[in-house]
Amino acid sequence: MKKVKYIGLLLILLLPLYADFAKLGTSAAQFLKIGVGRGAAMGEAFVAIADDASATFWNPSGLALVTNREVCFQHNEWIADIRHEYLSAALPLGAFGTLGISLTALTMGKMEILTIDDPNTTIREDTGTGEYFNASDFALAFSFGRMFTDRLAAGVSIKAIQELVWDLSATGICADFGIHYNTGFKGLRLAASMSNFGADISFGGRQLDMAHDPWEDYDFPYDYEPIPVAMKTTSAPLPLIFRFGVAFDPIATDNSRFTVALDLNHPNDNYETINLGLEYGYLNTLFIRAGYKLYLNMDYMRAMTGGEPVWNEEEERMEYPDWGPNTEWLLNNLTAGVGFKLRTGATAFTIDYAYMNKGILKHTHRLGLTIGF
Repeated sequence: MKKVKYIGLLLILLLPLYADFAKLGTSAAQFLKIGVGRGAAMGEAFVAIADDASATFWNPSGLALVTNREVCFQHNEWIADIRHEYLSAALPLGAFGTLGISLTALTMGKMEILTIDDPNTTIREDTGTGEYFNASDFALAFSFGRMFTDRLAAGVSIKAIQELVWDLSATGICADFGIHYNTGFKGLRLAASMSNFGADISFGGRQLDMAHDPWEDYDFPYDYEPIPVAMKTTSAPLPLIFRFGVAFDPIATDNSRFTVALDLNHPNDNYETINLGLEYGYLNTLFIRAGYKLYLNMDYMRAMTGGEPVWNEEEERMEYPDWGPNTEWLLNNLTAGVGFKLRTGATAFTIDYAYMNKGILKHTHRLGLTIGF
């Protein structure tokens, strides 16, 4: 009877996955969606596996599965010369549970401020001004995971986020929730999480303060002081994501372990995905990983490869009828990686590498170090 209740809790979190819609480019703080740790090499199918310090990102309930203190560092060479850094730590506190803390930073080089180009002229006028600005994103999270029975775990994270562009900033608070259930059969695990639940955010800053002269188009003999005004930016929701995952170990011996994971993801700003992840571990020292993230909208998958779309006026949608035998788009979101764990006394060092094919956005590479003690 208890198992039925636990599975029922998972299904409640799963219900939002049945919606079918896409609102591309409508949410803020996109850096909160960038995967980290081992899960990045496994097609981002990790919500039911999360059992290390990276659980602060995937599923905070997974922190309850961490038995030793861990610190995780990750560097990600993201697209367009953008760098993504992730630092997390897990501190088990016995029967009380496990505390976690994580810091995420997205940074990029200085960019030059350009003048505005007049589309009515044939001469390009968007030249540099000699002034530069920066853009960056940060998130600080405090997490907690606890075992409530010998099989059921739950967890929560509270995150403070900030986006910076020039001297404009947007700040907010959001939360992650997750549950994890181990059935005890072949290592079968069921899990669900909801990430980035919070209020909309909007930008503010001194660049939005200006003076307005309502009489500039009129010829008055008197001078009037401009009226101070402040522009208001439109708020945007955070990238809410519902994940439901299943993982099991068809091979689990003293020497080898083979794990298969499947996640169903429903974001509030894109199409749903089915994520498949594989991990093989030999002597708990060498790990080989692979994965694939499949968008349920095939046209979107093709668009991410750079195919030429054709507008179907009858159905009012973009199609790719002339794609022909070209199947290059099938490589989009293909992932792979390796890991090496070395032990020195009571301390374990794990080095992980993850690769992802991003279609027209080229490739990304992640390198991570986890220290357990």
